[in-house]
Amino acid sequence: MAFNGKTFAKQLPPKPGVYQMLDKHDKVIYVGKALNLKNRVGSYFSGKAKDRKTMVLVSLVANMRFSITRNEGEALILENQLIKQNKPKYNILLKDGKSYPYIYLSENDDEFPLLEFRRGAKKGKGRYFGPFPSAQAVRHTLNHLQKLFKVRQCNNSTYANRSRPCLQYQINRCSAPCVGLVSQEEYKKQLHYTKEFLAGKSTQVVQELVQSMNDCSQRLDFEKAAEIRDQIKELKIIQSQQVVESKSNLNIDLFSVSHELGLFIVTLCAVRGGQMLGHRNFYPKVPKDNKDDEVLSAFISQYYQDKPVPELIIVNQELSDKQWIENALSQIAQASVKVQNKPRGERKKMLELNNLNMTNALELYVAKKANWQHKWQTWVSQVGLKKPPNRVECFDISHVFGEKTRASCVVFDGNGVKKNMYRNYKISGITGGDDYAAMRQVIQKRLESIKKHKYEQPDVFLIDGGKGQANQALKILQENKVNGIEIIGIAKDENRTAGEERLFVLSQNIMIKPESNSLLSHMTQFIRNEAHRFAITGHRKALAKSRKKSLLEGIDGIGEKRRADLLNHFGGLQGLKKASIEDLVKLKGISSEVATKLYAYLH
Repeated sequence: MAFNGKTFAKQLPPKPGVYQMLDKHDKVIYVGKALNLKNRVGSYFSGKAKDRKTMVLVSLVANMRFSITRNEGEALILENQLIKQNKPKYNILLKDGKSYPYIYLSENDDEFPLLEFRRGAKKGKGRYFGPFPSAQAVRHTLNHLQKLFKVRQCNNSTYANRSRPCLQYQINRCSAPCVGLVSQEEYKKQLHYTKEFLAGKSTQVVQELVQSMNDCSQRLDFEKAAEIRDQIKELKIIQSQQVVESKSNLNIDLFSVSHELGLFIVTLCAVRGGQMLGHRNFYPKVPKDNKDDEVLSAFISQYYQDKPVPELIIVNQELSDKQWIENALSQIAQASVKVQNKPRGERKKMLELNNLNMTNALELYVAKKANWQHKWQTWVSQVGLKKPPNRVECFDISHVFGEKTRASCVVFDGNGVKKNMYRNYKISGITGGDDYAAMRQVIQKRLESIKKHKYEQPDVFLIDGGKGQANQALKILQENKVNGIEIIGIAKDENRTAGEERLFVLSQNIMIKPESNSLLSHMTQFIRNEAHRFAITGHRKALAKSRKKSLLEGIDGIGEKRRADLLNHFGGLQGLKKASIEDLVKLKGISSEVATKLYAYLH
């Protein structure tokens, strides 16, 4: 029985909630939220003229589901969860799998707390500053803090095992609390300045430093006064490089959106406590025929799913659902949240700067995509495929004399890399160094993975290893009765010279030698090198893990617990190798006999 949208809409309550549209295969193709479900869903089937995008969407609807919520905030959260879970074709998707970075200050019982980069869940006692837009923004800020206040940024294991100042002290970026070269009182003062700076109170820090400099001058401590003067100078330079709220300590997020040739960009600038933390560019997946304001509304709705909401959001577009977003985010934040699209004064300057960053990033992004798509056409013009592939997967094997063999699978399409689809595979049960067996195993595992997770079937398997390994991949496809995947092998020349690769297209039984600087050569080199890089990364991690475990396993008297205690106490193998027999004996459970054996084994 055909789905009747008008009848379905009449049965809905006039309450806030979320609705899902499903196609004939019972797959969710769109998720939306509404303040009034009855009116919103009814508008799709009212018979009035709609834009082309909405008409196409409605024509595909075979069924609908809905969920009632108590308010706009709950509807927004539920909508985000359903979008993330189902990845509907007609929703705007925020492609951002990474958690956001923070600066962590270990404010616990430490005499000399540390500052460090943190990402993910907020674990451990201490204070978190952020979130920052990007890891680069965090590292930039930490670099400034090293120059200004010299609070330690080394991990606790390194700190506990220092016997002399490190390089950071020698280049005047740390006060060396690890070896007692700074008093606890002075360190706490610098820690106070650090916290004030991170809280956006840099002007107040300057005032305190000026007072401290004057006090040192009156005590005739001119050397200390000169040191503080340099701090003030450096701090004012940092202030001059930022456009900040001069009369307010508001937390502000600025969003700018634009598009070109169907490619959308959203640029975020985060301001916390009046201090600019940096910019970050996002490239959301957007269905056809969407407008800038629609993209920005959907983006903002998804962005704050797991992040603190600021008091003010500034945008470069007038949002049609501005009131909805304000109400929903205010309910989530449990505080008033405003959305502004025509700022003045300092805020206008910040938005103009954000727009400039967005424009520059979009130009580079479009140029990069256009160049890649031009190369992608060579699959037809030079390789002889009937049409450009939708998906290409490249495989590479990595090992050292057969040990800890790993295989990589990297994925590409007409828009470039798809890093969220990269996979590393553990190869086992084969003779060490047998690359043919390794290739058979990884192709078998990949086919099973595609079937299990219902991934899109690739059009091409690109095999790094030449005709022999490509034939092994073809055998596995034939054994599994898989059709429609082209097998192409890549082999270097005898001297393994970059740009001198040969392609073996098995279905056509031909060998292609691309010109050294041709588009086909550049593309295949890039894909192959990416597969090689990813395989090497996986292999090195496995090898490092095995080395760390095995180095101490052959020593009598040292079991699993003692190995862990030794590595933790000395901060890893390097610290353990530097320890003397006397240092080893000090650790509980290590006798002089065991310490002597261990020292001899390590040296």
